[in-house]
Amino acid sequence: MDFQNRKHLLAAAAQARVAYAKSSETTSITDAQEASLRDDPVKGPIWVAKFETPAPEPGQDTSRDLLLSLVDELNDKNIPYERPDSTALKFEWVGNRDYVEEDTTEPAISEEEKFKSLAAENTAPLTVLYIYGGTFVLNTPSCYRRTTSLLSKQTGARVLMVHQRLAPQNPFPAALLDVFQAYFTLLSPPPGSLHAAIPPSQIVIAGDSSGSCLALGVLQILLHLKRTGKKITFHGQTINPATSTSIIPAGLALLSPVSELTNSVPSYTRNIRTDIFPDMFALPYNQLSHPKCALWPTDPPRADLYCEGAMLAHPLASPAASDDWSGACPIWMAGGQEQTVDAARLIAQTASAQGVVVTHYEYEALPHTFFFVWRSAPQSSKVLREWGEAMVGFVSRDQKEGKEKGASRAVVVRAKGLVEEERDVSSLVPFTVGEMRGWMWERTKGFKVPEFHYKKGARL
Repeated sequence: MDFQNRKHLLAAAAQARVAYAKSSETTSITDAQEASLRDDPVKGPIWVAKFETPAPEPGQDTSRDLLLSLVDELNDKNIPYERPDSTALKFEWVGNRDYVEEDTTEPAISEEEKFKSLAAENTAPLTVLYIYGGTFVLNTPSCYRRTTSLLSKQTGARVLMVHQRLAPQNPFPAALLDVFQAYFTLLSPPPGSLHAAIPPSQIVIAGDSSGSCLALGVLQILLHLKRTGKKITFHGQTINPATSTSIIPAGLALLSPVSELTNSVPSYTRNIRTDIFPDMFALPYNQLSHPKCALWPTDPPRADLYCEGAMLAHPLASPAASDDWSGACPIWMAGGQEQTVDAARLIAQTASAQGVVVTHYEYEALPHTFFFVWRSAPQSSKVLREWGEAMVGFVSRDQKEGKEKGASRAVVVRAKGLVEEERDVSSLVPFTVGEMRGWMWERTKGFKVPEFHYKKGARL
């Protein structure tokens, strides 16, 4: 396959679209999720150190209540939703391990000793909180060890992942609460942690696909806390945004960002030939022919795997619907010519106009998460290299006196020759956040629970 030939790329996307449609139409949600719930043996050039933190004690934590109060504040349509409790969280630290063969097993030492070895080999002043994708339904940290270990090798960073709760059994905002608390686990380590406190200026939040959606949601929560100056109590430790240097991370670095969940922006139809997803308006799991299972349909049934259909338009579920990014850290985003791209463009356009340094790369004729599917493609090498460089740049820039601001950029990378074409960041999309929010709300009115969901199918 010639990755610089647009016709070849379109043909490959068409094949992937057919395969994706067949799989999504014939595989039950339970089977798909269970296939991704891995905890593979650790071997080769990678350190993995696991730890678990308990659920916060009553009266020792306000992070859950602060998050839910913001969900309520922004829930202007008063859509009912499930209010998750805080839970014990399981984590994995990942780092590069030098001078071992691919089949070398991990040593029989404690998790504390593994973390010390990991930290001794990965000494850059950069910590990455990685939020993995999987349509909010799939995956564990084990599925992303290869990606995060390569990222660690490239940057010298330690990478932290949390086992975020998965839908449909844990709908929005359960996963958002988990990754929000994971961020504060870096700032103020609770009992059971392996690490010491890490300043926000050394933390970059990274993610892909639906993980990017959660990352942008966390940033919006942090911005709200910063603006209101509300104190956060986390496992008995108090963080005061009014007196702290900042609670905002050094940057966000996102691949194939998903940031609008109602499929309302024009690129959902404009880019269908260059992406891998079939018709986004006829969800396969809501068709009569889709296999029912223990996880779907839910009890009571709903129209979407992630949450109540109307909640998809909530600004913390779909962060592109947020209209205020002022005070945010630099945001770096890159992906293909995807159906989701107009929402990412809107974030870049809106945030840049509010003084945020945003970089947005769009790779011609390439689909969602192409860098994982076609790792040998020159485009994949380019985007993954620049992804790591962006993270290192966030931290080094933040440590410089004066903190160089830089300038926003929007770039289209052509398939032929990987030629970069600059675009005007101020005119990436011809619509506003307000207009998109109107489309989203109208779109959610069509999200109906199929009648047959009430009549048959397993229940949770």
